Amino acid sequence: MSLHEPIRRCCCSCCFFFFTSLFLPSTSSIYVAMAAASDMPNCRNECGGVLIPYPFGVGENCSRPGFDVFPITCNNSFVPPRPYWSNLEIIDINIATAEMRVYLPVSHKCFSSTNQSADPNWGWSLNSSSSQFLVSPTKNIFTALGCYTIAMLSGRDNGTYSTGCISYCASESEVKVGDGKGCTGLGCCQTSIAGGLSYIAFYFNVPNNPSWNYSPCSYAMVADKSWDIKISKEDVIGNMTFARRIERGAPLVLDWAIRNNGTCPPALISGENGKQRQQAAAACVSPHSYCLNATNGPGYFCNCSDGYAGNPYVSNGCKNVNECDPSFYKENYPCIGGKCLDTEGGFKCKCNFGRKRDSKNSHICQPVLSKPAIVVTATTCAISILSIIFLFLHMEREKRKLREFFKKNDGQLLQSMGIKIFKKKTIEKITNNYSTIIGKGGFGLVYKGAVDNDQKVAVKCPNPISVDTARQNDFANEVSIQSQISHKNVVRLLGCCLETNIPILVYEFIPRGSLYDVLHGNGDDSNMTEHKLSLDVRLGIAIESAEALAYMHSSASQKILHGDVKSSNILLDENFTPKVSDFGISRLLSVEKDHTKFVIGDANYMDPVYMKTGLLTEKSDVYSFGVVLLELITGKKARYEGNESLPLNFVKSYMTESRAREMFDKELMCTEEVNCLEMIGDIAVQCLEEDVDKRPAMKEVSEHLHLARKEFMQNQGKISCEEADEIAIDFPLSHQLSPA
Repeated sequence: MSLHEPIRRCCCSCCFFFFTSLFLPSTSSIYVAMAAASDMPNCRNECGGVLIPYPFGVGENCSRPGFDVFPITCNNSFVPPRPYWSNLEIIDINIATAEMRVYLPVSHKCFSSTNQSADPNWGWSLNSSSSQFLVSPTKNIFTALGCYTIAMLSGRDNGTYSTGCISYCASESEVKVGDGKGCTGLGCCQTSIAGGLSYIAFYFNVPNNPSWNYSPCSYAMVADKSWDIKISKEDVIGNMTFARRIERGAPLVLDWAIRNNGTCPPALISGENGKQRQQAAAACVSPHSYCLNATNGPGYFCNCSDGYAGNPYVSNGCKNVNECDPSFYKENYPCIGGKCLDTEGGFKCKCNFGRKRDSKNSHICQPVLSKPAIVVTATTCAISILSIIFLFLHMEREKRKLREFFKKNDGQLLQSMGIKIFKKKTIEKITNNYSTIIGKGGFGLVYKGAVDNDQKVAVKCPNPISVDTARQNDFANEVSIQSQISHKNVVRLLGCCLETNIPILVYEFIPRGSLYDVLHGNGDDSNMTEHKLSLDVRLGIAIESAEALAYMHSSASQKILHGDVKSSNILLDENFTPKVSDFGISRLLSVEKDHTKFVIGDANYMDPVYMKTGLLTEKSDVYSFGVVLLELITGKKARYEGNESLPLNFVKSYMTESRAREMFDKELMCTEEVNCLEMIGDIAVQCLEEDVDKRPAMKEVSEHLHLARKEFMQNQGKISCEEADEIAIDFPLSHQLSPA
């Protein structure tokens, strides 16, 4: 049956039949030069720099029988000349792997809006019964390009083998090639091929191409897998772009073998020791050569034995390789600890003085004697001394670091003030290795602990990774501020650890958490829920918190501005006694100064005047405390119901609509308590005055809260008028607050 008959039965318009082979580099250029030897006198073994080793040859009667079906010619019309096998250009021939690479033209089929064009070349094939060449199934892969492509590959002389792949893309934007992901079916597809193919034919099983306007051409080829094809999007969408770019063709790998003489002869038994040796194959004529059965189709090929390189198909073609030559071993010297000496078919190592050949590897020379005990002892002593010196230097460095931390954090001053200095190991013991976290924030974490297993404490540890220079200064400032405050309503600093870059602070433990948590609950802690506080308790919290701030503003050794007054910084003990805390951004002022700069607190409590001017004053704390008062009487957060501002809405209701009562906490709205709530609301509104000069001082706020509590207790009948007069405070008339 003719080769073309099964093809013509397919729905195709263009088919091609081609052959080629792959070159794998030898271990050295020596191998290539030796393999070029020819066994045919007066025959060329080179064309344009491409070696043509026997069993191949350039010209008639220059090849081994069976390899002369298509004599290799040298086309001198090119510069440099190019060797051709039939009509296929030879890239290279490799004796060691029995492979040849050739350029195979790419099959293509292009469409226009009205017609199609196709290469009219029907190709050619070899007779499979006599051909020495088969398409390599392991080194090649079938590849097709195009957006409406059904590319098929036919093979074997009876046309019984076919394979192919489909490539489709609905639009130009769907073409996915050139992105390093290989062929995905969107513009390009690939599939493997079978072995034993003495010819190959391509055809496209599509009568028309709906994608002609953005991908007019389809391509098909079998090519070397290792070929860096670099397919681009332009190759798929351009008109004949890919075919023009690889005009010489795609590299195809052919496996060749001596196929007309069967396989390698079987091994024979010879000699008294029964050692096997192999009979020489007919084509392997060189000494030091051996036979290998072909893996693709029948037959065999020849190789030089280990230690030899060259052409096993010619007499004395396998030459000894000098393994000691730098051009052979490149970077890795073959003898370790010795000198390399070349021998016929190998090499040996002459060991240097004081070394002997390794029992397991003759190419490695080991020291003859083990190190003397004295050397071992000396080495051990040297290591011990160095270790002691290193340990001493390390301890000195650590001590120096601790001294620097102690000095940096004013350790001497803190000790003189009675602040206890803890060791880092003691902190670990107090916190049970930092096992119980009770608070966290941008500064770091707060752990629960116990001193002497009795007094509960809170240990504030900065996070050295997230704490920047400003935060470091805040910690140092917190120690400095708290060391100068002694008030029953201020959280007491019990001590600190100065063995870290940023001090670790130890405070008295306040069990109920913050006023914020008690009023609003803590979403992060399932055990912390809202507490229903009576107005009497809320008044007590407000009064004592105000007294603490008033003390800081006027009664301490230096004026102290808190700078971050908010409900989460007012802690409550088991009796709901408030404790003002968190003095990280507080500032000390001399008596003469009344403001400071560069302090940042919570924006929901921040004095708008401070936000405009950047100046923190006593009245800034007053404003923030006014927001806390509103939280106490309304039960709302400073920022509530999404993004509603509590101070803004309360002042608006109080000043313009007289509807402040609607914002009071519904649980406190009994008749006896409304008047008191309004008095506290009056105080809060005065604290929130935009004009700082109209805001009362914290001492005045404290006094008016006392007055509100006295009237509340009278209304509740908890004290008589006479008792109220006894505990009454003589307030100046100017202190009376009323809506503006």
